[in-house]
Amino acid sequence: MASSSKPRAAWEDRFRRPTLDELLEGLNKQLLSLAESWRERMSETPGVREELSWQGIPFRWTLVYRNDSRPIAYLVPQPVRAYITIPIAADAVNRLPLRKLSKPVRDSLGAASLVNGQYWAQWDLLSKAQLDELMLIASACLADDTVAV
Repeated sequence: MASSSKPRAAWEDRFRRPTLDELLEGLNKQLLSLAESWRERMSETPGVREELSWQGIPFRWTLVYRNDSRPIAYLVPQPVRAYITIPIAADAVNRLPLRKLSKPVRDSLGAASLVNGQYWAQWDLLSKAQLDELMLIASACLADDTVAV
């Protein structure tokens, strides 16, 4: 009997490494523009490299931004939704430039899950102004060896 199940989206097929185009094709025009803007900003950050990596559930295929072997940020291009996750050491949150951040960005920091001494803050991609704020956080993580994992 033939199976009529439809193929998995590139983002969630663990057994087939997608191309970047396949990974991003599920995003609408606005999200794609924001994701590309984030990628460009991170590529211009000294010492940071982008890596496509299977991260398991819930991230699945994700763009990981690393400084040496440390993950600084993750761009999760989930179909129809994309978000940025930044791991921040619990004792480093107070060293972030909180006064420079908008209330929604600060609220996401406050709602972040604490796992093994790291806050896993997450933001849906919404605007270029928000990306500016997330770059402040990512830059603080780069500058502070105790901020990221």
